[in-house]
Amino acid sequence: MGNVISCQFKWSQENKYELVKCVENYDLLQNLLSVLENICDNYPEESRTEFKKMIKWRTVNITPNTFLNSSNYIINKDSTKNNNILVYSAQSQKNGSPLFTLEDDITSNSTSENSTYIARTCTLEQINTILKLAEDKKLIELQNMVKENKDFYSYVTGISGNNQINDIWDTNKPNDDEETRKRFKLLLILNACDNNMLRSLLETNVKNETITMNKIESELLMIQSFCGKEYCYALDSIEWESDYKFANGCRATPWRQIYNELGYIKVLPKDKEKIIITACINGFFINKGYVTNDKGVENIDYETKSSVYPSLISLLKDYSPHFNDKIQHQEYLYVNNNSPQKDEEIKTIVPQPKTELILDTVNITEEKKKDTDNTSSIPQYKAETKKKPTVKKNKKKSGTASKKLDLNSKWRNLNTKNVEIGSISKEITRTRPKKKVTESEKSLKELQRKASSIMSEWTSDSESAELPSEYWQIQKLVKYLRCGNPTATVIAICSLRDFDLLNETNQLAIRDVGGLDTLVNLLDTEDSKCKIGALKILQLISQNIQIRNAIADLDGMKTLVDLLSDSNEELKCLAAETIANCAKNSRNRTAVRHYKGIRKLVRLLKVTPGSKEERVAICGAMALSSLSKSAKNKVAIQNAGAIPLLANLLESKNEQLLIPVVEILKECASSESYRLAIQNSGIIKFLVENLSSESEELQTNCASTIFKCAEDEEARDFVRVHGGLAPLVNLLNKKDNKELLVAATGAIWKCSQNLENVKEFNKLNTIRKLVELLENQPEDVLINVAGALGACAQTVDGRESIRCSGGITPLVSLLTGTNQALLVNVTTAVGACALDSESMSVIDKLDGVRLLWSLLKSPNHHVQASAAWAICPCIEHAKDAGEMVRSFVGGLELIVSLLKSEHVNVLASVCASIANIAKDEENLAVITDHGVVPMLAKLTNTKNDKLRRHLAEAIARCCRWGNNKVAFGSAGAVAPLVKYLKSPDEQVHKSTAHALHQLSMDSNNCITMHEHGVVQLLLGMVGSSDPALQEAAAGTIGNIRRLALASEKAAMA
Repeated sequence: MGNVISCQFKWSQENKYELVKCVENYDLLQNLLSVLENICDNYPEESRTEFKKMIKWRTVNITPNTFLNSSNYIINKDSTKNNNILVYSAQSQKNGSPLFTLEDDITSNSTSENSTYIARTCTLEQINTILKLAEDKKLIELQNMVKENKDFYSYVTGISGNNQINDIWDTNKPNDDEETRKRFKLLLILNACDNNMLRSLLETNVKNETITMNKIESELLMIQSFCGKEYCYALDSIEWESDYKFANGCRATPWRQIYNELGYIKVLPKDKEKIIITACINGFFINKGYVTNDKGVENIDYETKSSVYPSLISLLKDYSPHFNDKIQHQEYLYVNNNSPQKDEEIKTIVPQPKTELILDTVNITEEKKKDTDNTSSIPQYKAETKKKPTVKKNKKKSGTASKKLDLNSKWRNLNTKNVEIGSISKEITRTRPKKKVTESEKSLKELQRKASSIMSEWTSDSESAELPSEYWQIQKLVKYLRCGNPTATVIAICSLRDFDLLNETNQLAIRDVGGLDTLVNLLDTEDSKCKIGALKILQLISQNIQIRNAIADLDGMKTLVDLLSDSNEELKCLAAETIANCAKNSRNRTAVRHYKGIRKLVRLLKVTPGSKEERVAICGAMALSSLSKSAKNKVAIQNAGAIPLLANLLESKNEQLLIPVVEILKECASSESYRLAIQNSGIIKFLVENLSSESEELQTNCASTIFKCAEDEEARDFVRVHGGLAPLVNLLNKKDNKELLVAATGAIWKCSQNLENVKEFNKLNTIRKLVELLENQPEDVLINVAGALGACAQTVDGRESIRCSGGITPLVSLLTGTNQALLVNVTTAVGACALDSESMSVIDKLDGVRLLWSLLKSPNHHVQASAAWAICPCIEHAKDAGEMVRSFVGGLELIVSLLKSEHVNVLASVCASIANIAKDEENLAVITDHGVVPMLAKLTNTKNDKLRRHLAEAIARCCRWGNNKVAFGSAGAVAPLVKYLKSPDEQVHKSTAHALHQLSMDSNNCITMHEHGVVQLLLGMVGSSDPALQEAAAGTIGNIRRLALASEKAAMA
């Protein structure tokens, strides 16, 4: 343990007696703790051997109260009689002194609440017992021992230096002292553990040249013990972004693992904003965090935002000054997370007790005489070297071997560097400080050299052992492809096809030996058999993502696109199918467009439905469906004239053709120009017909296409006219197919935005089926269902159906979710239901209004606006709205503060809410105190009619309290309001006239209105058909006229 403490622990450069807070020290402390427990279990007699000198350390965690329930320790009630000793062990040394003592630290300036003590002991057994009593603070105690007893062997033997095993015999005669013999045995055991631990650390350092999940989780576990809400902690929290762990141990999704990423960590510092850290095999870096897409769904932006750091701690130190200041003052927290693998590792460190290890003193002396300079020459106590493992050929099924290879292949393609163990060993040795080389260090270097060679041999042998025989057979066959003989090439191709080419091991075997290059080159030959054979192989293996990437590197798309013009029908089909697989790679999609392949693929669609040429059209449609994932390709497909051809193919009854055709339409329907072309081509009729198909995949594609097309009002009408509403409702019964359910509910949501469609849905009892889907469904389904219910609730019958079906309770419960798109739709639905008085009473009982109000704090402006719109009908239809609003602590201040938002929709919804809140006089007084008047006045220069309407209404309501009319005039709100009367929106005229009528009750405001020509604008509105607008306009003109008459009388007087 002496070498581990002196060499392997990382000490602070500023204070040589202080350990650095890092995961390496944390792991070493954990290992030392486990080794100590194993020594005490396996060598009970030696663990009770007394040290030559007692070790001591300062502690704040071991107090007299720690020993209250222990019969092995005595609490001294009168410490003054016994040299300030507070606690001492019941067992004593041979000289009569206790084996353990705890006393006050008289040199410490600590307070009585946090007293410092000095602990002393002289056996491993006592150290182990004290650490057990420390419970979760045992790592802190072990760290204190290490810091204050760096030369641990000197306390055991009483001799300083690096060669105590020899020196102990130079100062003592073995036959004279039994204690010396026991101490020597203990020293040999500790030395064997020391060497084994150093070797284990060396092997671990070699393996962990790159970051691994075990290393990350160990460091994360350590840092989590430094987290808490109090200021003294280094962080607020740190945790994995996702709780899900994949089969290979990684937490990053498979499509991110190919970029060497292992997982993502959420960190909430004390002094900075929350960040998301990406852990990869090369280190750690900060990514761009959560971003919200157009649908309001939050996803991680994986792009790098910082440089790469070798450890989490180094990154957090650089990012957070608070973490950097506090980290060194944190205390380790012991967590018992030992795995069976870890237990086995500890057992290899601690040598197993054997009778022959208990040496006779004479034998030791004779061995010492033979070689006094090399303590490792004692065979009984020499650390056991790891034998080279014998590799047996695996005779299991190839499936098992394939799985092993799959894991190695995936990691090998993450561009991890080959680890040269020998060089790393030398590098580790060089980084140590230069000093005189002792015999123990020579022994350490020898152990390192042997461990390096063993690890190298084991790595090479195990890799070859994991490769199945098929791997080597395929590589031999690939070599025959290059012989240049057409007959041999065809035979080799046929032989290759006998293997399972859908197996990843076999696919990668072709790639590893350079077979892809050969297969792509065969496509340029004149022999059609070679071309067809090569294409059949490429078509199968291109389903692997790594193969697709390799084909992109070889620029294989150019050759494949050229084959689309070949006269051989089978060649065209195979080329199109291969392109369909390869086009899942973005580079390949770009290459196909660059080589004019899209126009050639569109030509393959020129077939008569039901003819024998349909197979060519199927392959072409499959390729185009993969290519349509790109926005530029969508434009190219449309420009190539694909829409009429696709409409023609929809007349076919062949589902194999219809599925890729409709998938193209589904991908492209996100574009407005495509939606218009789909409507004009009469495609919606065919989509509706195929909603009743027996193929669920075809039904899913048709429903998804309608979902996207129904963004337009005309498309919604077409779906109803062609009888598509009933089939969509019937699809809701297929609850097991989640993808189909998402498509069907999405189509119903968009179609229900037409009131005529809502009436049809009510007849089909759609709302009851939708309400049943509000529970135990994925978020994508819930988003669509909530949107559909919100649209259906715009009618009286719809609101009644939702209430009678029990839909309000699950809707309100969804307000506690976190999905932004879902919250927008749920708040809309709850707000629409609040228009019904009975539904509003249910919402109030379920505390739904409070939940809506809490969503005003959301960082997403769409959620804020939707919640504010929903609050309006809730206030309007609640029984005691004023008291309800006042019951929300800080609610009024919150809604007024939203007037500072930069988003027009938020401002409009908040103004509408304030207009309803201001109906209650007490609430109006409160929001006035919160500064609502100047904030509303500041918004009056807007040109958005939606905001103008609700802003004018809010100003009109607020004018009814105190001197708010005067305050609006002083804030410059009157003149901009006059301009609102020029808007083409009659609703803006109505609310503005109402506001001007209230403001005209102040004389100064009348003068401002008159100066800006309000009279001429209002005169035309006096004759409006709307009585409210007539009255407000006439009232405003009347107030201005009365002020003018009063001024004239005053002038004449």
